[in-house]
Amino acid sequence: MILETDAATYESRCMSDGERAELHLAPVRSPAPVPGLAIAPGEGQAVLGTVGVPHLVVLVDDVERVDVVARGRLLRADPALGPAGANVNFISPAGRASEWRMRTYERGVEDETLACGTGAVAAACALADWSLAKLPVTFWTRSARRLEIRARKTADGAYDDVWLGGEARLVVRGVIN
Repeated sequence: MILETDAATYESRCMSDGERAELHLAPVRSPAPVPGLAIAPGEGQAVLGTVGVPHLVVLVDDVERVDVVARGRLLRADPALGPAGANVNFISPAGRASEWRMRTYERGVEDETLACGTGAVAAACALADWSLAKLPVTFWTRSARRLEIRARKTADGAYDDVWLGGEARLVVRGVIN
């Protein structure tokens, strides 16, 4: 199925189990360090990637110990990110190789959200760049739902053939006249 949005047109497909779907995204440049970003104690590496919108990916020891609203609000508006700011995705290991936990502070919402697919893509690319995980990468979100990211790193350091997978659920049925 083809999905048209304000941002782009995407290919999507339902998986054979009928409970999961994948979205094929445009190529993604490697996330980059942010000079001048105010990193706090307990925060490791941080990079800025753009997957539709800007995403700051911050590596922490344990996402459950992060005050996502307070810290996310400060980072989202950090002057080093420019006037529009960025979504902030905190990530930490989940125990198994290539499994991570993620919590997101989203600009516009100005609060923590239950999941962020494009943030998971930016985070997966960052983890691959840092050699902390091999693609595909699985993220467990605040909603306890799983997002799976597959991509291929190109010779120029970007990522293509990017697929975002997650739960597929019918939420409304209707007819448009």
